[in-house]
Amino acid sequence: MSEVKARTNALLQEALEPSLERIAGTLRELGVSGNASAAFCALVRTSHSTAGEIMSKTGIPDSKIYYALSELAEKGLVEVQGGKPKTYRVVPPKEVELRLSQMVQAEYDRRMVATVRVGSLLEPLRAVTRVPAAEVAFIVKGLPNVVARARALIASARKDVVLLVSDEEIFRKLEDDLIKIVRRRVRVRLAMPEIPIPKELEKVAEVRSIVCACNLLVVDGQQVLTMSRIADGDAYAITSTDPTLVQLGLDFWESPRCCVL
Repeated sequence: MSEVKARTNALLQEALEPSLERIAGTLRELGVSGNASAAFCALVRTSHSTAGEIMSKTGIPDSKIYYALSELAEKGLVEVQGGKPKTYRVVPPKEVELRLSQMVQAEYDRRMVATVRVGSLLEPLRAVTRVPAAEVAFIVKGLPNVVARARALIASARKDVVLLVSDEEIFRKLEDDLIKIVRRRVRVRLAMPEIPIPKELEKVAEVRSIVCACNLLVVDGQQVLTMSRIADGDAYAITSTDPTLVQLGLDFWESPRCCVL
């Protein structure tokens, strides 16, 4: 009977291995150290363990095991029971999930603060930059980067946005940003084929039916972004503040060859 029980336990341990490896890998991805991840997985297999027992199961050195266990305790992933020796156990699964979610949120908040900081530091530096009278156009490559630049330009608008968009996918990626600026009372002029428009945007935007195939954005009469090769996956855009290029973009909006009222 004892042999059957031993064999059963061995089979259960074998079945657990892939899951434990995935757990350890995920913990490392979320910022838990390798030793702490290994100690956590060792604790998962038992109701509770001492540091010495975890060392024997994981091979973590005596000089590092307590650092690993302290890390798990600080992150709220294990509980510690006093005594000689102390014993450790993993908190309930839902609590583990909550603690990890809090870690992810804290890291996200930290990165967002850093992002805002970079933007705030750039603003005064850009403000003192003098744009040449005839600025050379810049190229943005890749659809995600093109869309990101278009969204940033729309978000920066103070008075007026003109968007000619024949590609519905592009419009869908920008419509939420357009809604946000109309709430700030920024004037929006759209030219597009028969694409459904959100009601909030349709109520206030000036909309024309487009005939030509083009994707062009003009912001505050100062910046222009032309998007090309959107459909074939090799998208790129040209952006500039050159007055002549900006005016050409506005002329497309006014031209009856491009848009029909």
